[in-house]
Amino acid sequence: MPRYGRVPDETADLFKKTIATVRNDVVTALPGGAPAKADAFTLEAVLDVVLRDWRENDNTDGLLPADVADLRSFIELAHSVASPDPYGRGFPIYQSTLQGLLEDWLANWNAPGNPGPPSR
Repeated sequence: MPRYGRVPDETADLFKKTIATVRNDVVTALPGGAPAKADAFTLEAVLDVVLRDWRENDNTDGLLPADVADLRSFIELAHSVASPDPYGRGFPIYQSTLQGLLEDWLANWNAPGNPGPPSR
């Protein structure tokens, strides 16, 4: 019997691995000194889209290094366009930009049959 009822151990392990990757390797793209609200929003937004990717695109192998790099760059870009006050009046800009980038990643970069990230 799995540790978590009918949830397979492999699924529980994938959740734990993915959460650790997002927490330790993705959300750390926020500049030092980011307030707790920015950290919490970023963690939730990224996890939401990654879990949707599992459901909608059957991407259950965990985050690849390219995914981590993409997600980090989205955080950096969203922070940049929300500057000079990304945690004050610019916070809605940060939130909207990050969510838009994450939605595009889910629909156009990671979905089966889609060509992946835009060419450079």
